[in-house]
Amino acid sequence: MKNKALHYLWISILPAVLVGIAVAILNPGPQPIIGFITAFGLTALCAFFLAFACERLKINRLACWATAVSFAIRLVIGIILFAALPVYGYDEAPPNNGYLYLDGYARDTDAWQLASSGDSLLSAFQNEFRTDQYGGLLSLSAAVYRALSPDAHRPLLILILTSFFTSLGLPFLWKAVSSRWDEKAANASAWIYALYPESVILGASQMREPILIGLSAITFWGVAEWGSSRKNSILALCLSAAGMVFISLKAAAAILLGMVIWFWLENILPHVDKKWRTLTTLLLVLVIAAGLFLSWGWLVDSSKWDLYLMESSSGRIQWEVELIGEKYRAPFIIGYGSAQPVLPAAIVYPGIPITRAISIFRALGWYLLVPLMFSGFLLIWKNQHRENKTVFLLFFILALVWTFVSSARAGGDQWDNPRYRSLFLVWMVFLAGWSWVETLRRRSPWLWRMLLLEVVYIAFFIQWYLSRYYDLFKRMNFWPMVRLLGIIGAAIIFGGLIFDLIYNKIRKKTT
Repeated sequence: MKNKALHYLWISILPAVLVGIAVAILNPGPQPIIGFITAFGLTALCAFFLAFACERLKINRLACWATAVSFAIRLVIGIILFAALPVYGYDEAPPNNGYLYLDGYARDTDAWQLASSGDSLLSAFQNEFRTDQYGGLLSLSAAVYRALSPDAHRPLLILILTSFFTSLGLPFLWKAVSSRWDEKAANASAWIYALYPESVILGASQMREPILIGLSAITFWGVAEWGSSRKNSILALCLSAAGMVFISLKAAAAILLGMVIWFWLENILPHVDKKWRTLTTLLLVLVIAAGLFLSWGWLVDSSKWDLYLMESSSGRIQWEVELIGEKYRAPFIIGYGSAQPVLPAAIVYPGIPITRAISIFRALGWYLLVPLMFSGFLLIWKNQHRENKTVFLLFFILALVWTFVSSARAGGDQWDNPRYRSLFLVWMVFLAGWSWVETLRRRSPWLWRMLLLEVVYIAFFIQWYLSRYYDLFKRMNFWPMVRLLGIIGAAIIFGGLIFDLIYNKIRKKTT
């Protein structure tokens, strides 16, 4: 064990030195040596724990590399953005100070204020700090600054932690999927988790979502581990749940409700008789109903407000709402939010290069993930055990419902929609990873059909945006374009179904 600990320590030294140098240069403060030592120590500790987690969970070499890449890519992109945004970003307070998100800038600024004030860290949970309604990340950031960087505000230290927490979830996700399903699906899920653009950008920022994503992956493993080791399962579930509640109570409630439903479906329902099955089902329904009752008013009120803010702040949205009619206002904005970041708009919109690059990167990730999830949904029904069908269907429903809830909550915003949606990333990347493996194994054409459908839609909307921003083409009216796309979509989907039916009949006759 001692030799392994030394091995992990040596592994962590090189990245720790590089990050320490970067912090000393970009966040020097009055005493740059403090910045170097602090960043070096924190990075080394995080890298050590990642290596330790990989070894203890006995994940394969491919997943070990995915974990290392996950941590490195978030750190590197975060450091690059911190240096580049003040030079190449918009002339606004967050980018001028190296932050991509307004929320991250406001909360982190308050954290430094609290850390340097000498006040109790518990004051982060009071109303005077409105940049973090829960107080967890604010108090954690303030504690880091007070203990490790008392001489200067060094936001890159928080970036090390957000990169670490996201990456920590990867070996747990891999272990859960490989144990419950198979290693190929685990490898694919791990790499999608490591490289998914929205998660990378969030992990490269001072936001709460990276921590919640990592902890949700540990919770995922805790549910899957129940049948093998209840002690490990309970420990993982309790610690990860406590961490999520500390960071965000509402986000934790949503994630844990999804995990509770899966736990009941996976570990309780198959092992009880008919009487107890009915009672546990009723109890679960009551829990879900209570959660909806307690959150419905907040969700409706906040959704109305965010829909209003989105429409009032965007002349384009106002114009499009007028175009389609007031009665379709809410469905349109919610649907528009589900498509965010909109890839055609990201490609065409005449913004500054760094912002356009980030938007295209984020949009590409979502527009590749969605076809994988939907093609996976179509593959669920073939050659699967009943238990797997039920679990996969649950995961798909959770991802789909949360996507629409996130869109309603964020009012179609291009930044808030994807980050709210990312809270259920664990289920999404599992479905996508499993779908990719099954597509190759069965030689299924459905992923390619979904991608073809998406390419057609993107091409139409690129033309639409080009006509709007550059007046290059004659713009199609909205509803005729929607009807035409509906016909093309139906032709691809139903044409594929008819082709498969005829092909399978011919194949049966010739064998």
